[in-house]
Amino acid sequence: MKVTSLIKHLSLLSLILVLGASSCKKEQPYIGEIPNAKHIICNAGDRPTLSFYVEGNWQLSSDVTWCKFITSAGEVQDMSGKAGSHTVTLRITDENIKNEPTFANITMKMGSNIGIIATVERGPNKLYMRIYDITDTPIEAVEIGYIDWIPFRIEANFRFALVDYPEWIEFEGDAVTGVPGEQTEAMVRIIADGVREQFPFKKDEGHYITFSDESGETTFDFPIEYNGMSNFALTFEGPTANNFGWEVSLDGKSFRQTDESTGTAVTFEDGLEFSITSFKHDYEILLFEKVVDRGIPTYEVDVDWMEFNKETSTLKVKATNSTRHGMVMAIPRGTYNKIRADIKGNIFELDYTSGIGLETVVYDYLPFVLIEFTQKDFNERSPYEGIYVYHSLTTYEIPCTSYTDADVIATYGAEEAFTCPFPLPRDGKTPSIIIDPRIESWTTDTFTEGRASAEFWYRGERLKTSEGEYEMGENKDEVMAAQLFGPSEGFSEEVYVVFKLDGVAKKLLVVTPPTE
Repeated sequence: MKVTSLIKHLSLLSLILVLGASSCKKEQPYIGEIPNAKHIICNAGDRPTLSFYVEGNWQLSSDVTWCKFITSAGEVQDMSGKAGSHTVTLRITDENIKNEPTFANITMKMGSNIGIIATVERGPNKLYMRIYDITDTPIEAVEIGYIDWIPFRIEANFRFALVDYPEWIEFEGDAVTGVPGEQTEAMVRIIADGVREQFPFKKDEGHYITFSDESGETTFDFPIEYNGMSNFALTFEGPTANNFGWEVSLDGKSFRQTDESTGTAVTFEDGLEFSITSFKHDYEILLFEKVVDRGIPTYEVDVDWMEFNKETSTLKVKATNSTRHGMVMAIPRGTYNKIRADIKGNIFELDYTSGIGLETVVYDYLPFVLIEFTQKDFNERSPYEGIYVYHSLTTYEIPCTSYTDADVIATYGAEEAFTCPFPLPRDGKTPSIIIDPRIESWTTDTFTEGRASAEFWYRGERLKTSEGEYEMGENKDEVMAAQLFGPSEGFSEEVYVVFKLDGVAKKLLVVTPPTE
């Protein structure tokens, strides 16, 4: 065969092979292009974002564990998605951080296409710490609370712990620690000692709290500041834990309080000292006298028989020759400024528990009562001395005095005689009086035996139990007593009450009408 003929045959064969190969190959679908690579510069603790647009389904992967993707399922090393615009958030930790930049590659795979779409440059081991208030607003100093805890938040790019702070502040919980990239909340307040909490200080006065990294080589100091306790707050400590039930001698020299559960008494001489805590040690002392008139207590303001020295926080009481009742309050300045225009109207209210309105301290002001006391004769009365009379509704004592009209005493043949007023009606209620004559052997038993008796005389005639004018029975202390309601026709003259034992008139009580 000629050479030219052979060449023709080979060319024809090559053309047939090319055409055959072309007719067997399938067309591949378009999968889109890998986005151009980006360079992301960040530090440990940061959360940078990566945005991209692709025309096909994709997969991302990070080649280091200190760079992960944040998803709804948590932090992952690989993630995938569909075509469209996307923004992913990266979590950058301090794992294996060095004193030089370190790098991570974010790789995208789309079908057979693979490429790096981001290089993450993590800065060297440069530590930072920031503090925020509860609203996530950056702050320069940590504010400490008084009684309430004040929260703040700490954020750092390293593991940290609280390592130093003044001994007179405290944090809630055992320790304050945190991890990179996450906020840690802490709460702090001052440790009250009766003095330091009264006075505020600013952030530039040299008080700090200190945090450290795990190695202890790097520390961060933050100043602290204190705005002081509220000028509406006040606390105090008295000579005992109980500020009620005190007694003062008539000469004002001895102060005593008896423990009702044990019967033991503590006594202080010349005065009582208190420790009072308020904002900048600023407060007002209020002195009250509780006046009991025929069994009804009312309060008078600004009495002159008590003295309170604010420099020494000491109370003294002047001498007297009769029983009286006192109360002392320490009011914080902010509260006092609100109520000063009407002290009595703000501090007292009417309590109707007894059935009638009685002045009593408003509940919100009870914490400001330093002491409530009765000034009285410390010489103990004989169990059978005098006569005790009580208001039936208030149970307050109505003092009795000696009665000296010799003709009346002779008429009833009594060995002793006393007088007291009958209480006035109040709030539509007419009270009665309960009388304990304090007579030896004048008891429930002798009354039942017919040996003890009481006679009630009005205008020359005896009152009757059947008319509801009086009754006999035991008082609240289970002691034999008489209760006088008053004449059924009206109380306009004296009622004479004669207490007898074995037919002998031991005591006479002259009850005067309830006049103003």
